[in-house]
Amino acid sequence: GVGAPIAGSAVDQVEQVVGYVSLGYPFGMLASILFGRHHKAVLQSSKPKLFVMGTQDGFTSVKQLQNKLSSAAGRVETHLIEGASHFQMEGPAYDAQMVNLILEFIASL
Repeated sequence: GVGAPIAGSAVDQVEQVVGYVSLGYPFGMLASILFGRHHKAVLQSSKPKLFVMGTQDGFTSVKQLQNKLSSAAGRVETHLIEGASHFQMEGPAYDAQMVNLILEFIASL
């Protein structure tokens, strides 16, 4: 959702933040126009980042995600959920998987 770019731009502003997890970050064309400055902030952060996205996300294509993250600083991980749309991935069917991905990421920090 829209919270991801805003939270992303706070990563380097808050000392206590040790990493960043995004579920379905909007990196598509429209989102880039609306949130470009937020994108830049999270991508330039040297703190570890995990981006989780469905391969059928309606806001961002896998190619757009990879293009954006290719210039990102620090440790960047991606996890693609095969066949999932943006809103499907946010639904209850994927909750357990999201929790597990986040916990694994936290444990690795």
